[in-house]
Amino acid sequence: MKNLTYFLSAVLLGCMLLSSTACKKVLELESKENPSSNKFWQNERDARAGLMGGYSLLREALLDRNRYYVYGDVPANTFRITYYSDYAIHQLRDGSLDGSYYGGLEQLQDWSMFYKAIAQTNLLVAKIPGIPDNSFKPGYKGYYLGESYYLRSFIYFFISRVWGDVPLVLDPVEDVAEAKNYGREKQAIVLKQCLDDLDKAIPILPEQPISANDRGVRATRASALALKAHIYAWMKDYVKCEEATRDIVANPAKFGLTFITDSLQYQKMSIGRSTEAIFEISVNYDQNEGQDMETPGDYKWSLGYKTLFDPYVSFRKAKKADDVPWLVLEATSKKLYKDSGDLRKSIWFYQDPSDKELLMLKKYSNVIYKDGDVQKDAWFSNNILIFRLSDIMLLRAEALYKTSREGDARMLVNQIRSRAHLKEADPTLTGENFFRYLIYERHRELFAEGHAFWDELRTGTIEDFNPTFNGSVTPGNPKFGMNYWPIPRILFKDNLLMKQTPYWNGRI
Repeated sequence: MKNLTYFLSAVLLGCMLLSSTACKKVLELESKENPSSNKFWQNERDARAGLMGGYSLLREALLDRNRYYVYGDVPANTFRITYYSDYAIHQLRDGSLDGSYYGGLEQLQDWSMFYKAIAQTNLLVAKIPGIPDNSFKPGYKGYYLGESYYLRSFIYFFISRVWGDVPLVLDPVEDVAEAKNYGREKQAIVLKQCLDDLDKAIPILPEQPISANDRGVRATRASALALKAHIYAWMKDYVKCEEATRDIVANPAKFGLTFITDSLQYQKMSIGRSTEAIFEISVNYDQNEGQDMETPGDYKWSLGYKTLFDPYVSFRKAKKADDVPWLVLEATSKKLYKDSGDLRKSIWFYQDPSDKELLMLKKYSNVIYKDGDVQKDAWFSNNILIFRLSDIMLLRAEALYKTSREGDARMLVNQIRSRAHLKEADPTLTGENFFRYLIYERHRELFAEGHAFWDELRTGTIEDFNPTFNGSVTPGNPKFGMNYWPIPRILFKDNLLMKQTPYWNGRI
């Protein structure tokens, strides 16, 4: 019943964004009962089940085809991807988000999986307030409602960076008869809604995780503040970005966070649930959430599967570069990691001694063999790291620089560098030279964590890593809007309100 609740609400929202004919066919496969009615939303258990459904749908969307990294890292030339290693994804380095050369990108162009998750958050926001207060443990009603607002805000922010203007759907839909078509809303209006949701979430979310098992994988006040800071940075409102980052960086213990200084613990950070974790997507073998080699498609959508080879896994012997779907692009790594002794380079990369092109990202190498020494049943168990303390420290440094506090920004950069066993930033670097250095430090610290493309677009450093996208954020430039993904033809069927992403209109 609980699974059907969030599935049906997701299908109903899909009806608004797809054709009515297709929806009728889908709904005919489901129960005629309406499990999303008020009969379901009676107590804390129901609210929690619905909320876990929301997290599950977001997890499904971000894991699907490695979307989180495909959107946020691949266009930034984080990885070396060729036609022979991953033919569809390799097009993205050339800006071919339309897949015109080799195809295979239709699913990645489709936002429907994210709207399934949005549908669930809309239902949660509408239903939780009506559940009696006395059916919750003290504080939990607000906690669940705050998480619901946070999830909706996060998803809308994420898809607005991918597609630009997107449909803004806020009302819950529980009956197919209520479904209607939606067009695309301006990004500025969508982002305003994201901020409005966060303003509602922040006062009612707990400052710290309720339990150790929830660390990072359930939203807290720090998660909401981190998201708020990222939204303001994307909007280039650095005054408000500085405000949003202030408390987290000044008082991390208040939020149950610590800046990791132990090298061993830092190396384990990429597994997930570290004391730096602010928000992550759980991919944990011990909680039956790992990605395995048996489920069709599942292993292919793990970053570990894409990047690892012998001696870190048993299933791939790499004799040449094309044997590994995604290697670290040597040009990018050389541009970033010029200083000798960088801890991050030593713990995240592996250079095959026989071939310099075989540069592995081993950051996500927490592979567990369910069959022990046989090593045929591999499970990948690394969370998707979305926000962590170091990220917010460097985002704050960016905001401080942009608000004429270069000295304070430098202190944060040097704190990050010290942990990586590096000397302080060159004091002769000032002004825009220091700012570019700061952004490079952010790339070094957050390598392959889904931030690179967004950071480069936001800060004007995309030309340093992938000149193909030069001008994509400059109004009047022929490439303006090239960074936003097109949408597939199916989303236009029977919906006259839907428009193609402007840059791709007439190109796809």
